[in-house]
Amino acid sequence: MPDLAQFQDAFAAALRGGEPLRGHGDPARLEAGMSVYRNTTFKGALDALRANYPTVERLVGTDWFTASAYAFLDIGWPSDPSLVTFGEHYPDFLGFFEPARSLPYLPDVARLDRGWTEAHVASDAPVLEASRLAAIEPEALLDLRLRLHPSARLAWCRSPAATIWRLNRPPAPEPGEVEIGWREEGAAIARPYAQVELIILDRAAFDLADACRRGQTLGQAVTAGLAAEPDADLTRHLADLIGFGLFQPLS
Repeated sequence: MPDLAQFQDAFAAALRGGEPLRGHGDPARLEAGMSVYRNTTFKGALDALRANYPTVERLVGTDWFTASAYAFLDIGWPSDPSLVTFGEHYPDFLGFFEPARSLPYLPDVARLDRGWTEAHVASDAPVLEASRLAAIEPEALLDLRLRLHPSARLAWCRSPAATIWRLNRPPAPEPGEVEIGWREEGAAIARPYAQVELIILDRAAFDLADACRRGQTLGQAVTAGLAAEPDADLTRHLADLIGFGLFQPLS
């Protein structure tokens, strides 16, 4: 008689369409019961994926999304009892999912959906106030290391995915036909004030924020931003990022 762990492993394998569950009664009745469990489990995973990627579903439609979910579950069932963050690898999956090849912005849109979910469940924390920096001597500012808020997520998109995402993320009304120029753009997502927000960043602002994320000093972050766009107004970009709530207070 198999122990509990062996039974659970066999049950999970059968649930995912692997080897049938044997040694626990009539095989036909077992499979009939397993099909009910299998459908219920898939429905739960599908609902979780749909909840976590609503912008993707709006863009491609329910049927396309459901078909992609079936394909995704073939290679990655939930591994955590909590489904609130299920689908971590779905954006990468869309990058090689053949039907998505004609939608090159879709993996980036999915990454922004994922960023929204991660920001939503992240820890609460206060934000850096601009007045705190104003009280620091200019010479000392460049040596500061600004830490991103726990909810902050950054993404650089090789498409106008951030614009597409912002126009289509439910519960926003469907935008209808909109002219969107094809360009790369960055995005910052955070929940500094109890609600998840997204701002679109140009290359200089993104590189500034990303350098801070990587633990570089403010002086190094400014240098990174100017390397991307020599004429960029980094003072304004930094003020916008602080106003957005991207950073934690100074330690």
